[in-house]
Amino acid sequence: MPVQAVILAGGKGTRMRSVSDTPKVLLPLGDKPILVHQLEWLKRSGFSEVCLCLGYQSDVIQEALGESSPPGLKIHYQVEETPRGTAGAVRDIGRTTGDDLLVIYGDLFIDIDCRKLLEFHATHDGVATVVVRRTDHPEDSDLAVVNADGRIQAVGRMERDGITSDLGCAAIWVVRPELLKRVPEEGVSDFARDIFPAAAAAGDKLMAYETSERVLDVGTPGRYAAFNESMRNA
Repeated sequence: MPVQAVILAGGKGTRMRSVSDTPKVLLPLGDKPILVHQLEWLKRSGFSEVCLCLGYQSDVIQEALGESSPPGLKIHYQVEETPRGTAGAVRDIGRTTGDDLLVIYGDLFIDIDCRKLLEFHATHDGVATVVVRRTDHPEDSDLAVVNADGRIQAVGRMERDGITSDLGCAAIWVVRPELLKRVPEEGVSDFARDIFPAAAAAGDKLMAYETSERVLDVGTPGRYAAFNESMRNA
């Protein structure tokens, strides 16, 4: 089945207000915005089209990409009138495409082999494939409990849900249309907080794709500053 790439870039980025009022996805990593790094990664991975889910300051983001988006990559925009959350926004896209969806969050620097991820997804019959990495900050991460066969048993937060694991969900997943049936048609819903925990508890097959390649959350002031410092010193 074809896979459509989706970037979630509609949040207000309140954690980064101390850095800039610029939309988070447009903050520079090195010499280009976070979002442009992601678009270039998708193009290198073989995608020719991508859908951007926008909300807050959508006009600013669209204007910026008109000047800096990678050539040869067609961008479709979905602008939310009211916030739908990560899962709600993706459900609205999936309802029109019917494809599997590669979902990435807009505050990540990504340098993994996407083709291997998609091959893994295609050869396993889970309703979703969740990218996971070993984390050194489990206290503020969405965690996955994974069995020996790579199947996810639970997803949640350490403090909120009592989850214990050193595997953090990397905010990249490939979801099949069957999973999106769990997402409410209205209101706000989130993959890691609502949909994945409910699916795992119901016995749906969620697969973990563990990687040691770079998928870095740069969506907090500290992590953003540390990443830019590492780029300057590279």
